[in-house]
Amino acid sequence: MPLLVAVKWFGPLPSPGHHRSRPEQRTEIVSAGIDNGDVTETLLDPRQVLVACLDQWRHSIVGCDDAGLRDQIRDIESVSRMLHSVMLEAVAELESRNVAAATGFRSTKRLLAGMLHLSATEAGARVAHAGQIAARRTLGGAVLPPTLPNTAAALAAGEIGPAQVRVIAETMDAIPASVSTTEREAAEADLARYARSFDPTSLHKIGRHILAHLDPDGSPPRDEPALAPAAGELRLRERRDGRLGLEGFLEPEHSAAFRALIEQLAAPRPAAAGIPDPRTAPQRNADALLEVCGLARAAQDCPTTAGEPPHLTVTIDWDALRTGLGSMTLDYGTHLSASEARRWACDAKIIPVVLGGASEPLDVGRAMRTVPLSIRRALIARDGGCAFPGCDRPPGRCQAHHCRHWADGGETSVENCVLLCETHHRYVHCTGWEVLIHPDHVDFIPPAIIDPARRPLRNPLRC
Repeated sequence: MPLLVAVKWFGPLPSPGHHRSRPEQRTEIVSAGIDNGDVTETLLDPRQVLVACLDQWRHSIVGCDDAGLRDQIRDIESVSRMLHSVMLEAVAELESRNVAAATGFRSTKRLLAGMLHLSATEAGARVAHAGQIAARRTLGGAVLPPTLPNTAAALAAGEIGPAQVRVIAETMDAIPASVSTTEREAAEADLARYARSFDPTSLHKIGRHILAHLDPDGSPPRDEPALAPAAGELRLRERRDGRLGLEGFLEPEHSAAFRALIEQLAAPRPAAAGIPDPRTAPQRNADALLEVCGLARAAQDCPTTAGEPPHLTVTIDWDALRTGLGSMTLDYGTHLSASEARRWACDAKIIPVVLGGASEPLDVGRAMRTVPLSIRRALIARDGGCAFPGCDRPPGRCQAHHCRHWADGGETSVENCVLLCETHHRYVHCTGWEVLIHPDHVDFIPPAIIDPARRPLRNPLRC
């Protein structure tokens, strides 16, 4: 028996692969039924209607062009988030009716875990989020707005996902009781707004930034005298295979110094010319820790950070550097693309070499930084570190990026440079992000494949 679904479309009909504009066009399920020969039975079960629509959607994917497929991916993710909102509404209703107790379960969490084969952690998270996202009812039956109204609206609209909801809920739970209701509501609204543009990891950093603003003094001091706080904990254990196991943590005030030293020593090191470092990141971290131990035994050899990147000799034709087409040669004969050379040359020491007709060096100039120290200091004052949205890398781990490359005539000035960490420097060069520099901040415009509207973003961690 085929399922019949009647759909009313508001707005012009879309062409295949066309992404509809949500503010102006929408659909509405008018009716659904089963064709049983002579009798058509009307259905009121939304699940069956959804299943029919999803089957149709699944079959439409193959016929999409590349642009249409990207739109499909976004729409599918949006609908899955809307369904999660409905799930939380249902879980809240389950909790309000105390169904768990009536069916012999200790809690709604255990009921959900049993019904849906969820882990206890996932079931508990859904119950907790349902209490914050779903509408509430008083004892008299009056409906109250959700505890996190902006987050609930964004999830129901498919604009944020469960992971962002988790980060917002954890951040709001960490706000001290002394914070006023107005400030609390403003923080939730800000988090919901940022969640529409940032992934959970970046949103967590933004949440910590907001918490630091709301509670700059941290936890209140205890009345009784406290011992000097420990820097952290480190547990050592012998493994059965004879290896030493390490586990522990460092307090935030010490973690920055430790990470800066470890990450400096854990940088990848090529095994030989043209052969990349075969070690994984955890293996490099372990080698770095052993190197720190060795340096501690000979403290006079401990490295200092001078803010200088590694020095390499790069040989490249001027036209190749200017156009980004061609290749460059490193010290040991390694060849890399000219576009990579342009990225390196954003913030490096340039030594001009004049070559004769037979490529013999006729004159070697003095080393000259593309970004002098005075401009770098001004960039640090404005950007505070990596300016890319959501990044918290400090200035010492950043490079100066020329928005218009100096090889193309771009000036080495505060108005044309921005601080970016190594990862985001490469990201901006390779993925089509545009940078707009203002006197007091920097905006980043994502490529259309990330945000079709290309809405400017700025780093809230630097505000």
